[in-house]
Amino acid sequence: MSPGPGAGGRAGSDRGARLARRLPAVLAHGYIWLGLVIFVLPFTALLLHSIGTKEGGWTLDAFGYVVGSFGENLATSFLVTGLTLVVDLIVCLPAAYAIVRFDLPGRRLLFALMTLPLYVPGAVLGIGLVLTFNFTYHASTLWGLVLAMAVGSSPLMLTPLVVSLRELTVTYEEAAACLGATGWQTYRRIVLPLLGPGIGAGLLLVFIIVFNEYLVTLFVHPAGVTTAPLRVFNLVRTAGLAPTTTALAVTMQVISFLVVLAFFRIFGARHLKGTYLV
Repeated sequence: MSPGPGAGGRAGSDRGARLARRLPAVLAHGYIWLGLVIFVLPFTALLLHSIGTKEGGWTLDAFGYVVGSFGENLATSFLVTGLTLVVDLIVCLPAAYAIVRFDLPGRRLLFALMTLPLYVPGAVLGIGLVLTFNFTYHASTLWGLVLAMAVGSSPLMLTPLVVSLRELTVTYEEAAACLGATGWQTYRRIVLPLLGPGIGAGLLLVFIIVFNEYLVTLFVHPAGVTTAPLRVFNLVRTAGLAPTTTALAVTMQVISFLVVLAFFRIFGARHLKGTYLV
């Protein structure tokens, strides 16, 4: 028995409907892969340049300089980043709590002012820090560089903490107060553990930005203190894109990637719920 005259039309309509349902998924996957290609290509170019030779072969000799000549620069970057993380935590934890939990006059304006470094170009921030340090702190030391980094990165620590605190109900704190806990005990034993997502997100963001920052460092770094990103900038300016330079750049990117990977591996998406990272 042959199909009716409308069978072909219905089959075509069904195929069209299935295609229409699959089209968003196909486009989504296409955009994802396009984004991956765009983001991965620069890193791939760096890697190929760092291991390539003039004769067209491959070698890892350039990475030997990373361990030898550039090891001190990487250590300086880790030191500055670690100290900046500590300063940001010390400043931003009480600041976030005060902004969210206390009815301060103009607290929205205060929060906006504290996040101002996010919207200021790095060169402008660097010039402002130079003027501030020269005429106020005279801080031509490692701690001067750490304070400069803390000024620029503190909004990245403050914002996740504020977001987490706003989503944290005060019921726990009220219950602790009813049970006789002091304000410090409540903050240390209840608020801080529940702020884990905000603290984790802030630590991750600050590490990535500070570890790879060079523009602010260019303005305020003391003599004899050269971070890895600043060393890359100086090498490009003086020697061009030598394989040793790109090898150091690749090493920095690998370190950043491994830190992000380890962070999500250790804490997972569950730990970051309540922040804008997940």
